Amino acid sequence: MGVCYMQSGTRFGWSLFVFLPFVFACTGEEPTAFPTTRTNPSTFEQRSPCFNNSCASLQELLTIPDAENMIFSAEGRLFVSGGQSVIEVLKNNDDFAARTLSSGVCNFTGLAIARNTLYANCGDGTLWAGAMNKSPMTISPVFNYEGMALPNGLTSSADGQTLYAVDGPVATNSLPSPKIVKLKIAANNPLQVENQTTWLDLAGRFPNGIQRRGNLLYFTDSEIPNLGRLNVVPIQNDGSAGMPLVLATLENLPDDFSILPDGFAVTYFFTGQVIKLNFQGEQVDGFNPLTFSTGTSQVMQGRPPLFSTTDLLVTEKGILGEQSSPIGNKLTVVRKTNNN
Repeated sequence: MGVCYMQSGTRFGWSLFVFLPFVFACTGEEPTAFPTTRTNPSTFEQRSPCFNNSCASLQELLTIPDAENMIFSAEGRLFVSGGQSVIEVLKNNDDFAARTLSSGVCNFTGLAIARNTLYANCGDGTLWAGAMNKSPMTISPVFNYEGMALPNGLTSSADGQTLYAVDGPVATNSLPSPKIVKLKIAANNPLQVENQTTWLDLAGRFPNGIQRRGNLLYFTDSEIPNLGRLNVVPIQNDGSAGMPLVLATLENLPDDFSILPDGFAVTYFFTGQVIKLNFQGEQVDGFNPLTFSTGTSQVMQGRPPLFSTTDLLVTEKGILGEQSSPIGNKLTVVRKTNNN
């Protein structure tokens, strides 16, 4: 979800330009990132998704009311959140199906995986979780946030003992309280939250999605007069937040995003677009406006065994609060039609 602002362009600090390549070279991937092994450019490009209309074919995969977010496990399992439930995407031959994991109805938002546990934020101020090795797998409420207007984007630390949750961008029943909070998870029980603290105060801003790569957290937000931005903030050695920097200012309002082997895939919420940025924050490709439904909310590169690495998965939320029309409310797969 998001709120509206203006203006465009890409801004990138010289010190960050120098710093980031070294961080990427010496730190690990975020828990669900696709492996970054690269042989040569042509092979790499052939295995990469298409990010423009000339080489893409869209196919509606599943109906998911108020489709909001998604995450792949390291083994390639796909989980999707929406306005009613969290589901796992299953495949039988060429047919896909959704299996509901949530034990009740909630307006689910951000997802994270750590220590073989799936976590899901809900707009009512609760955190849900469940063990991924349990059969049948279910998730249930495990924690009530304090002072959160809208628990949204979610990611985990490298050791899985910390969750970072975004409060924002706006809520329907309370004033904004923009920040990133940190949840300490018990070392001996991934379903137990020991405490909540504010990790980064974002007063005056409207944060949304969040992802981690190594010791860097990335998050999307908006702030007058800018329409939207992708930001980066280091996790310092003592666990506190470093200085947040703007990696890119964006031409339209972003929702969530994902980290690619060679950059970022970002959704534009209102204009129904997905764009690709390189690690310097420069746009290198993108779909035309209204390629997807308004309310384009998350995008991820496919992972075997369910999908090819040349696929893109896109959640299309549609009209906010509306969960039954053909405008959004779906998970879409973007198939690559050629290797250009």
